[in-house]
Amino acid sequence: MKIKDSFTINAAKEDVWTVFMDVEKLASCVPGCQNLVAHSDTEYEADMVVKTKFMTIKFKANGVLADAVEGEELKVEMVGKPMKLAGLFKSKMTVQLEEVEENVTKIHYEMDLQMTGRLATLGDILMKGTVKKSADEFADNVQKLFAS
Repeated sequence: MKIKDSFTINAAKEDVWTVFMDVEKLASCVPGCQNLVAHSDTEYEADMVVKTKFMTIKFKANGVLADAVEGEELKVEMVGKPMKLAGLFKSKMTVQLEEVEENVTKIHYEMDLQMTGRLATLGDILMKGTVKKSADEFADNVQKLFAS
């Protein structure tokens, strides 16, 4: 499943980049992210809770900052295994920052999400809606960081 979208944050591009490079700050914005452990500057592990329309799924997720172009673009790869369902998910995401005007940054993201096992039986439509809802909540949480 491929998802491509963007959102705008009322903050300078450099400030948004700083938050995106701070794993703990970034994790505080990710809906359902719990118990984050940074193994290095580029590798981390977290417990995730994803709520769909019909169920709540708990994951153990491992993420890697695969590539970054300072202040411009980052690529993240994540693998997660549900704690009570057979299967797993793999996600590759590219995030690009665009300064649209002073103190206004547009974040473009493209995600390729693959699911296997029972997780895949939930279907693309249900998961696409859940991912979109989580992305909107993430954008709101990032904006709140800069509002305070």
